[in-house]
Amino acid sequence: MKPQVTTAVVAILAMTGVGSAAQAADFVYGSPFGANHTVNEMGMAPYFKMLAEKTNGEVNWDLVVGGQLSGIPGTPESVGVGVMDGGIAIAPYAPREMAATNTIFSYSLLGDDTLAAAGAMNETIALGCPQCQDEYKKLGAVGFAGYATSPYLFICKPEVKTVEDLKGLKVRASGAGVSITKIAGATPVTMSPGEATTALERGILDCVLGAPSWLSSYGYWDVASTIIDSPMGMGGPPVLAFFNRDAWKSMTPEMRQAHVDLAPDLVAGAVYDAQVEADGAIIEEAKAKGISFTPDNAGFADLMIKLDAGQREMVIKNSKDAGVPDPEKILDFYVASYAKWQELLNEKGHDRAAFRQLLWDEIYSKVDPEAL
Repeated sequence: MKPQVTTAVVAILAMTGVGSAAQAADFVYGSPFGANHTVNEMGMAPYFKMLAEKTNGEVNWDLVVGGQLSGIPGTPESVGVGVMDGGIAIAPYAPREMAATNTIFSYSLLGDDTLAAAGAMNETIALGCPQCQDEYKKLGAVGFAGYATSPYLFICKPEVKTVEDLKGLKVRASGAGVSITKIAGATPVTMSPGEATTALERGILDCVLGAPSWLSSYGYWDVASTIIDSPMGMGGPPVLAFFNRDAWKSMTPEMRQAHVDLAPDLVAGAVYDAQVEADGAIIEEAKAKGISFTPDNAGFADLMIKLDAGQREMVIKNSKDAGVPDPEKILDFYVASYAKWQELLNEKGHDRAAFRQLLWDEIYSKVDPEAL
């Protein structure tokens, strides 16, 4: 059963704020995603259920979906000040508050190895980016686990067959996708993935640069006609294990350790189950709905080559302008980690069990919950 927020909890939220939930070990997590979003269904809800079981019911998280407590842009601050005890922090929507994390988010990983990308993203924020951990502390939060989507694709309402067809179109994009969109000659538009559904329907947007799972999660397959079947990079991570620091400190050491022990299960659920495993069925259903998939026969791969030629220099400059110290070190760790994870997965296998074990061995066995 999915965690549910009760009327009583809502009343407590209104009167006192959820940051005071320490004594009962009951906590509230606000997700901006809808109830049927794959990350909620296959990532957050199972994680909270496992936490309750592992702690014998001492830790209970109520999952409040659909942005009822906070939208995407306000989540980092809402968690930090205790409007809710946890939420999904997405750096491009809070670029000043999460500038170091946005350094990672803004750098697009080439290829299509989603599991290696997720491994690299989580290893970087947890172990290779002290600047990230510092900004979480300044926000009044702790953060240590996130997810990666499958490579982004251009999902368009009008028919798009060539890069030339993209010129002048309005594309919802974030992170490195903004640069990709500009290189294609299109106009990037900033809005949440959920808002983009209506914008596509009304013609405010022409395309979304997003993951295949979004076809289902946001209903894009009801308004799109064309998908460019050429990977447009992988960015992230949206930080899922993003918890109010006072709520975190209110837990016993055993409770905090349980959250870290189960972090590989959270990431595996949000990445392997919700992205890699789900993509095939989602794509087949999209085709059955009449959406055409345009193969990369018209130069879309060249967009990524052009992006990669200058993205490191661009990201470093933007990060320094945002006040991030030593962004070069963040990117060097990130890129090296991605290469390492590709080798590890090629050696151990790309199945779920191997991925989950590598997450523990390479990352979470080394995370000290008392040092977060």
